[in-house]
Amino acid sequence: MKTTPPSLILLIGAGLLAGHVNLAAQQTSAPPDSAKLSDYPAKGMVPEKRILHIGIVVRDIEKSRDHWMRFLGLEKAPGITIAAGDHKNPTEYRGHPSTAQAKLVFMTLDNLQIELIEPLGEAPSHWREFLDRKGEGVHHIAFAVKGMGEGYLENYQKAGYPTVQHGGWDTGEYGYMDTAAALGVTLELIERYNRP
Repeated sequence: MKTTPPSLILLIGAGLLAGHVNLAAQQTSAPPDSAKLSDYPAKGMVPEKRILHIGIVVRDIEKSRDHWMRFLGLEKAPGITIAAGDHKNPTEYRGHPSTAQAKLVFMTLDNLQIELIEPLGEAPSHWREFLDRKGEGVHHIAFAVKGMGEGYLENYQKAGYPTVQHGGWDTGEYGYMDTAAALGVTLELIERYNRP
C-alpha cells in the first residue's frame, strides 16, 4: 500500500495552519461516469508521475507571499509575475476565449513549488470561479507532461475529465482538468517545450 509522502502532508498541514488552505470539495458540473475508469491508459493518466507544484488561490498575493515566507523561513521574496495568456497559446475558459489574468508567485522548496495565484479583474477564469465559490484554498496539483496536444486532453475528456481552462506562454502550455469530483482537487497538466 502506498502512503502519502510526509512532505505533502506537511505542506497541506502548513497551509491549514496558515489559513490559506480550504480542503472543502470543489464542485464540478457533473461527477465522472465511474465506468470510464476502466478506460484509463495502462500507465495511468499521468505517466511521468512528477508533481511540479501545488497551486493555491488567494485574495492578496503580497500578503499571502509574506505569510508563507515567514512560515517557511525563506529569506528572499520571490517575484510576482502576471499570467496573461499568449498569442500562440491563448487562454480558453470552458471552451471560450478569455482575457483572464492572474498574479503568480512561485516559492521553490526542496521537493516542489508552492504557487500562489491572485485572479485579476472579473474576466471569466477557473481561478475567479474558485475564489468566488470557495474562497482561498488549494486550487490544483500540477503534473509535468510531454505531448499534451498529442492525446492528453483527449484521454482526459474520454475519462470524463474535460479541460476547464487552457492557455500558455511562448515556451509552454497548461490545462486545468475537471477532476475535482473524482479526486477532490483539480489537476493541472503542464508541458514545457524543448526549444533551443
